[in-house]
Order: sequence, then C-alpha cells, then structure tokens
Amino acid sequence: MVSPNATPTPPTPTVPATPTHAGIDTEQDFAYGFNVAWRGDDQGGPYNERAAELVQEAGFNWVRVQIEWKALEREPGQWDYRPVDRLVAAYAARGIKILGSIVEPPSWARDPTGEELLADYQTFEEAMRRLAGRYRGRIHAWEIWNEQNLSYAYGGEVKFGPYCRLLEAGYNGVKAVDPDIFVLFGGLTPTGVNDPAIAIDDVLYLEQFYALEDGKCARFFDVLGVHANATHNPPDTMWPDKPGPGPGWRDHPSFYFRRVEQLRAVMEAHGDERPVWITEFGWTTANPAPGYEYGAQVNEAQQAAYLVRAFEIARTEWPWVTGMFVWNLNFSTLVGPEDEKGPWAVLYPDWSPRPAYEALRRMPKR
Repeated sequence: MVSPNATPTPPTPTVPATPTHAGIDTEQDFAYGFNVAWRGDDQGGPYNERAAELVQEAGFNWVRVQIEWKALEREPGQWDYRPVDRLVAAYAARGIKILGSIVEPPSWARDPTGEELLADYQTFEEAMRRLAGRYRGRIHAWEIWNEQNLSYAYGGEVKFGPYCRLLEAGYNGVKAVDPDIFVLFGGLTPTGVNDPAIAIDDVLYLEQFYALEDGKCARFFDVLGVHANATHNPPDTMWPDKPGPGPGWRDHPSFYFRRVEQLRAVMEAHGDERPVWITEFGWTTANPAPGYEYGAQVNEAQQAAYLVRAFEIARTEWPWVTGMFVWNLNFSTLVGPEDEKGPWAVLYPDWSPRPAYEALRRMPKR
C-alpha cells in the first residue's frame, strides 16, 4: 500500500433500484468464514479435507476460495471441472458453505485491444451459467472478481465500464440457473491511491460505480463485497478522530478496519440497503514481504484479539454486515516463508493452531 493521494469529488449518481433477496437471512445465516488455500490436483484431497476439518472445528460455517476461470476453460468450450469437484467434495462432506470468487480470464477471452477486459462478455455469462449449474447447492454464493480497483485486475489501467459489463454478465449467468443464489460485487481493496495505472481509491471507486450509466451498473449484485486491511491499527481506531498508534500507516482511513463504515455510507447515500460481506480482513504479524513492514508492530496475541474484536464490532454495531471472512486460515501451509500471505494465516506451516485460531474457535458464534 502506498501513500494516499487526494480524493476528487465524484459526480452525484442516480439511485439504483435495490433488489430484494429471500435467500439472505441476516439474523440466522451470518457467514463466519475463512479464506482458505486449496489444491485441485489429484493428490490434493487430503489437503482440502484437513482444511475443512479445521474450519469446522473452529465453529465456522463458510469458506471463500478463489477460482481461476483460465484454469477451468483453457480453450473455448473445453472445460476441466476436476479441480473444483475435488474442492467442493471436501467442504460438502462437512456441511460448510462455499463462496466462490471467480477471477482471471483465459487469454483467449481477453480483449486484445486492451480497451475492454473481455472481447465478448457473453463468454463470461455462459461460463457462470455453467459453473452455477454444475455446483448448484455446493457453491452457495459467487463473487464476481476480486479487487477490481487495482490495475492488475485488468492487465492495464483501472476502468469502470469493463467491470460493469463483467458484473452484469456474471450476475445474469448465475441467476439464469439459480435465481435464489446470491451474487457479490467483487471486494474492493482499501487504498487512497488515485492513479489508474496503479489503483483507484475504494470509496471513490464505489461512488463512481453507482454513478455509472445512471445507476444501472449497481443493480447487478445482491451483496456488496468489501475488504478491510487494517495494517497494524487496532479495530476500534480510525483516522482522524481516533488514529492508530503508529509508527506510520495511520494518516488515511484506508489503513483502518472501520474503513468499511465509509463504504457503507456510500451505499446509504444512494438508498441502498443491501447487505455487506467483508470478504477479506485480518492482521499480519511480522512479514518479510516489501510493503508489509507494519506487521512487525503486531504480535500473535494482538492478532488474535484484533480478529475477535472485529467480529464483535460487526455483530454489535453493523447490522448491515451479514458475513465476514478472515484472511486467512491456512496459506502458511502452502506458500514459502518469503510469501506475504503466510503471516496472515491463523495456522502455522505445520497446521498447528496459532493463538488467533484458538481465539476464533472460542469466540461465541451467534
């Protein structure tokens, strides 16, 4: 994360219609979730089963997994479902629900001019129709893309129109097969940067998305996905009224868990009462990767306490949040010691529990 730039004032959008969704019960079906690493190879069964067992032992009822479209349909119409089949089998056996975050188009589907994300968005609609149909009742929600306010998601500059078309195609594909399954707006990464070659501020991105095509684009989701990277700041802090302790990473709201409140304010300003899921949030301890130096300010006991307090805030102060997915359960068991994802995990590389896992396991779920 880099130092934030000034945020320009976006145009005032037209309020979109707010759809209702009978399948979301905000009182009974709160999603206590982990982001999980998984294996789709033919030797990956025991790995996935071990992860599923630990999710269940923690008392959590959902997982979020990233599924690469390019890995399933390498050539047009040539599908290999075996990796996802192996994944869903492990979690279905334990009654754990899955949020599938679909990412990464195959090269053949990309727009060669770079002006659009895809050459033909109908290909994505058909892909989501296939996936929603095959995994109906086993993948319980679909998130359309991930961190689309970062330039890497497009292979170039951040653009609003291509994501609108992608979201519409994905939403229509899923709903054509199962109108009751819900579709998530891809989680935006918290940043104050406003350089389309790098990133667009997440609050500004959401504002401008509501304004796009007179509000049409904001119609194509049931739940808003958001990310909350609190750096090393405790969950109760917020810039500027109650800043974190420092050093650094304290002078912009995107460095705080409560950034989520600002995204919700955008929704409410447009009369949007749909739920929010925090699809990634967490605290890293000491982290070897450049850009994550703040992790050295968080010890294991603090990581545990901050995660539990974050759930408490959402459950007692944010009735509009109906799901939260810890980043992450078990990436430490799959990546090397230099990978930034490892120190966010609540398990050690040998699968033994860190204090954060034990704290989440003991945390009341209601």
